[in-house]
Amino acid sequence: YAGPCTLVETVVLSAVDATGVCPAIVVQAPGVRIESSRVPRVESTATQVDPSYSVEVVDSEVVAGKWIGGAVWGSNVTVRRTEVTGGQHSVHCGSRCLVEDSWLHDQFNPDGEAAHNNAFISNGGSDMVVRHNTLHCTAELNATGGGCTADLSLFGDFEPISDVRIEDNLLKANDSSASYCAYGGDSPGKPFPDATGVVFTGNVFERGANGTCGVYGPVTSYKADAEGNVWRDNTWDDGTDLVP
Repeated sequence: YAGPCTLVETVVLSAVDATGVCPAIVVQAPGVRIESSRVPRVESTATQVDPSYSVEVVDSEVVAGKWIGGAVWGSNVTVRRTEVTGGQHSVHCGSRCLVEDSWLHDQFNPDGEAAHNNAFISNGGSDMVVRHNTLHCTAELNATGGGCTADLSLFGDFEPISDVRIEDNLLKANDSSASYCAYGGDSPGKPFPDATGVVFTGNVFERGANGTCGVYGPVTSYKADAEGNVWRDNTWDDGTDLVP
């Protein structure tokens, strides 16, 4: 790949290797597609500049390396059949994100810092689908408090969490670093504490060595009776029902 690293026109990057060329692929155009490629971190600046900006990453590898932030970050983001490694978070979603049939793992957690890692995270937003992925926050706890928060985290920090579907995923265990394997968006101490329309269906939680997926358990911060929230057919990896 010979650039550019900031995409200001609707383009298709097909069968390229942009690692070692660009520190990031920054999307500032609608309808950008990255396919069958190997790229560094991908940023969709839709929330900051123009709400029409969007990117689709398909059948590719995202290799974010030593980066504090999302390996794939922003709004209007689609990730399909893609392996995402590096970065503090594998996918950091604002709004309007689809992550499907993908493998999110091996986040970056530097010694001497207190970075908190996630495979998928949103700090507020709506219209998200996380479907049929392997979500694995792999970072280990370090001496300065850095390590995994969860495989999947929803937090109402900057706007409410709403309309999120988490379907048919495998949430891998990390019983030495991840507090829980999933945070469900109900956060009384956050600026936007109420999460609505959060639907967990058909997910499998790996028990791991301590039998509870995370250090303290599989799921927390999920309010089953909130408006539009659904918890259905979620199990442990031995097939038994899992109740949040």
